[in-house]
Amino acid sequence: MAGDFVKTGTSVTYVPRLEMSRSHRILWLLEELQVSYELKTYKRGADKLAPAHLKENVHPLGKSPVLTIESASFSKPVVLAESAAIIEYLCDHYGTSLIPKRYQEGKEGQVGGENDSWLRDRMLMHYAEGSLMTLLVTAMVNGSK
Repeated sequence: MAGDFVKTGTSVTYVPRLEMSRSHRILWLLEELQVSYELKTYKRGADKLAPAHLKENVHPLGKSPVLTIESASFSKPVVLAESAAIIEYLCDHYGTSLIPKRYQEGKEGQVGGENDSWLRDRMLMHYAEGSLMTLLVTAMVNGSK
């Protein structure tokens, strides 16, 4: 399928890139992780919305990027459709050197056992996605012609 990349072992498939979206972050991460991929770009309509094909065949809300994870341990493929969730998944499984170690030694799995640097990393990831990005996307959409 055009727009896919596959990593041996558990198969992870990146599907679409919607123009004027945040999918470039996922592409950048794939480059950093040295995961090969093909790119398929979908163009937005004059109304700035995702095309019907993306909504019908990829994600019902027209979300992009989308990461489809296929594994023998899953009964069916799992689809992630939010940038932060995709980035966290890719880093957890393919880029562990890019994120701080989660737990302090001897406190694995315990509430409050996380390292300060890991907590800061997660907070900044979700701040960028939840608070800051809303302002940036609004400025981008209102400023585009």
